Amino acid sequence: MTSITEDLRFVGIDDEGYAQAVATAKSFTYGDDESGFAFTGKATLMFQREAQEWEHGAFSSTVLITFIDPIQGAPDAQEPQDEDFLRAVSDRVSFLHIPSQCQQMQVDDVWGIDCEFLMFAMPHPQDENATAWLLIPGPDHRVVSSRHTVQDYQLAELKRAAAELGLDGSQEPTLQ
Repeated sequence: MTSITEDLRFVGIDDEGYAQAVATAKSFTYGDDESGFAFTGKATLMFQREAQEWEHGAFSSTVLITFIDPIQGAPDAQEPQDEDFLRAVSDRVSFLHIPSQCQQMQVDDVWGIDCEFLMFAMPHPQDENATAWLLIPGPDHRVVSSRHTVQDYQLAELKRAAAELGLDGSQEPTLQ
């Protein structure tokens, strides 16, 4: 079993098949038949394990898309991608496959994983006649970019709030 099929149990794509799918998506040109079309790009996936079991329901995840490879020949292909556009696409991702690295996570860990991705539309499994976007992190260029615990985040938030209120010793406290 390859690293990608560990991630994609129901999609069942191996490393070579993934590379072919990415190449096909990148060669798509604007106006071609849209069936089977997929986006490629780069993203950071934020994961938190919420239970010990290795299953999709034991994780919470957030997608932060950082770049989308433009479609060749599209009218806006040369325009710079702004944050609102990337955030809007990130928000459309309904289903996400969990990288195999996450098996090592502990409960309360929060990881950021940088990856290339392949994302395509599929019929929504729960909502009839609706579309879901499935994001698949690729086997190449995949790296755990940050590891924190929930407590790390909470402590950082407390320190930030203390600084804003002047309770960190940097200035006299001010009452609002």
